[in-house]
Amino acid sequence: MYSDKFKQLFMYPRYCRDIDYTHTAEVVYPEHGDKVRIFLRIENYVVKDVAFKAVGCPRVIAASEAVCRLIDGKHIDDVKYLNEEHVRDEMDFHDKKFTCINAPIDALKKALAKVQ
Repeated sequence: MYSDKFKQLFMYPRYCRDIDYTHTAEVVYPEHGDKVRIFLRIENYVVKDVAFKAVGCPRVIAASEAVCRLIDGKHIDDVKYLNEEHVRDEMDFHDKKFTCINAPIDALKKALAKVQ
């Protein structure tokens, strides 16, 4: 069911750590028991560092790692266009019945809404 890439994202996340951050946001999907908090350090509108903390299914953890990999070092104007398909491609996971993939994307969008 899970690709090798998915397994690597889930089992060996590089971005599940503590950082000095400037922006953060949390999303909870109570119906699934999933919770994701994204931490961003933004300088001059560029994501200089990113991290996450997640509780939930393997898909949420892998998706959180994928989101971090996709946005690290990117300008926030580019990051704003990140969507579910980008994350699914990064994860090599295309089963659409699992909507929990959106939790880290939603947390990211909440955090970016605080950037001025």
